[in-house]
Amino acid sequence: MADKTKKDKILEMCNSIPTKELINYICNQGVVTLGELINAGLKASKQEEIKQQMELREDEEWKKINNNAQSYRNYMEMFPQGKHYNEAKTCYEELDSKTWEDVKRNISEPKLRKYISDFPNGKFVVEANNYLEDMPWLFAIQRNTIDGYREYKSKYPGKHDYEADNAINEIEDERDWEMAINRGTSNAYRQYCQLHPYGKHIFDANSYIENNSGKESYLEALINDPNAYGARRIQIDVENNIVTWRDIENVFGIEKTEEIKNFMDSEDLPSSEPPEKLKPSTEVYFWGMPSSGKTCALGAIMSAASRKGILEPLPCKGRLYMDRLSGIFNNENYCTLPKSTDNNNLQEMMMYLRDEKGKNHKISMIDLAGELFRSVYDKVNEQLDRVTDEMKYMLDKVMYYLNDNRNPKIHFFVVEYGEENNRTDEGLRMSNYLQIMAQYLNQNNVFRKSTHGVYILVTKCDRIDCDVQERPKMAFEYVKSYLPSFYNQLDEACKKASIGDFRTLSFSLGDVFAKNLCKFDGADTDKIIDVLLNKTYPEKKGCLGSIFNFLNS
Repeated sequence: MADKTKKDKILEMCNSIPTKELINYICNQGVVTLGELINAGLKASKQEEIKQQMELREDEEWKKINNNAQSYRNYMEMFPQGKHYNEAKTCYEELDSKTWEDVKRNISEPKLRKYISDFPNGKFVVEANNYLEDMPWLFAIQRNTIDGYREYKSKYPGKHDYEADNAINEIEDERDWEMAINRGTSNAYRQYCQLHPYGKHIFDANSYIENNSGKESYLEALINDPNAYGARRIQIDVENNIVTWRDIENVFGIEKTEEIKNFMDSEDLPSSEPPEKLKPSTEVYFWGMPSSGKTCALGAIMSAASRKGILEPLPCKGRLYMDRLSGIFNNENYCTLPKSTDNNNLQEMMMYLRDEKGKNHKISMIDLAGELFRSVYDKVNEQLDRVTDEMKYMLDKVMYYLNDNRNPKIHFFVVEYGEENNRTDEGLRMSNYLQIMAQYLNQNNVFRKSTHGVYILVTKCDRIDCDVQERPKMAFEYVKSYLPSFYNQLDEACKKASIGDFRTLSFSLGDVFAKNLCKFDGADTDKIIDVLLNKTYPEKKGCLGSIFNFLNS
């Protein structure tokens, strides 16, 4: 029997059908409503009985509500006039919206079909059916990739082009923004702005560019030259929020950044009085202008010889200075570079260097004051009023040592790679001072037959853009190209004195960064030690040894 026929029959016989069955037709089967029965002539007594029973039934059904769509819908269908109907309708609609939000977060066919089942008359049924009717688009949304959307557009042109293009733009926007954040440079943010002039993050990108132009130039300087700023300067700039440790880490890496964080200034090196005269030994002179790297080179030689166990310090005026230098580069990890020595200082460091046969070579290292270069420049140019009494005394003392022919001599002229045009407070370049010094020494016949070797030691050669094995050649070309007068004066002096060993040596401490820190590499230092051992005589013992030592000196 069709429902309509059944309903008509129930309405015709409503007064003869038991009340319990009528309630079943109303509440459980939903065939008729109480209003329809009343309109069909249901007796008042039966109406009242059905109402009382339905009220009891409604309270029981409401207690069973468990906040799911089916229970709300069953209640509303059973009790369209119920006292909780409006509340049930509101809860049902709220659950409808919340459920659809959950579906949209991760759309899938099972979720869509369940939503339609739970909310057959829901607010989003049409949208859900649209998704089900276009599953390829649904799959493209689920993949949410540029390739996925482009593939869909290729297979179904014109159907969802607008939505696909918007989705692709959003993905590219987020991808390029993340790249800009990770790179953390103004150029990266500018590139984002060029690619996405109307992007979601365009305001933040422009704000970063505007607020970080100074920081950007700061970091670019460090990227181009790891020694653009010293470690203490970087610490202060981080404290003042000019840069962050994250920025510094992006430039130097984690290990080096930790060294910069923990950096502490090295102590001042001690000074000493020059000796009246030098004891019998091979005198090794280190000439260098202030900040030429002379102190670091000496520290490397002392430290390397000390680590090898071939250095034996001897009593001398500069013993404390020598001991301090000997410990600078003994750390296998990172070392703190020494401060520059006093420009007016002269240090005598006397020692034995032991060769591979166990023979001792007696050497006096002479660290000459950097201020000598200015004093000689002023003296040659007859500006004697600028030469202080202290420096006049120091220059006279050095010339006294040099004119004493009893000891063999070796000379190292320390020059800093790439600094040929750096100017002093007087506006003069390194090349000006070096040329005058070489001219002065040449004119005063400082280089004689007792001179065993003259070397130009080019420091900071790690700056040269070439392979390590090419550095000696490039150092020589650097001196010939940028310091030609200095080189020619020394060359002329060596030829005049028949000195057979005049060379340019390349030198690097290793990986120097933040001006004050270094990962020491002793390869170049070992070459200098070899020169010292090859150009000096081992001491001999006994009577014949004394004669031999006297003749050699």
